[in-house]
Amino acid sequence: MITFLLVILLMVESVQFFLQFKNLAKEAVDNQRPVYIVDSQPIDLDAYLREYFANKVPKKTIYVTVTAYSSTNSETDNTPYLTAIGTEVRDGIVAANFLPIGTVIRFPDKFGAKLFMVEDRMSAKHGLQVDIWMSNKEKAKKFGIQYLKMDVF
Repeated sequence: MITFLLVILLMVESVQFFLQFKNLAKEAVDNQRPVYIVDSQPIDLDAYLREYFANKVPKKTIYVTVTAYSSTNSETDNTPYLTAIGTEVRDGIVAANFLPIGTVIRFPDKFGAKLFMVEDRMSAKHGLQVDIWMSNKEKAKKFGIQYLKMDVF
């Protein structure tokens, strides 16, 4: 009887320990882009990109297949919360194999002036396709597969 109670207690402790880290991971994913330091001054990358690209004309406009992904094991490699360049996933990140890392793009018909940056890669089988990171699997599934106009800067 005592052994049974000890096993139950150990299981409860294990679940509590796991849930503690699960919450930490979720909080990390919900964060916005990190603040970068330029000339000893913190800058908000989103604000900087919006200002810099506000009056820029895209170098190219093409139509591509756009899907969405989230940080689940079934949709990523063994580091679901890190991009191909080692940054944490966050809103505004896309994966694309046909564009250089760091390329800034937008989908004006779907997201207006919102800018996205290529920081991740997809499986080699994907060609002219862009995968937008979303905070959960339900949002990614709801987004589905779309054929969108994409501006490349």
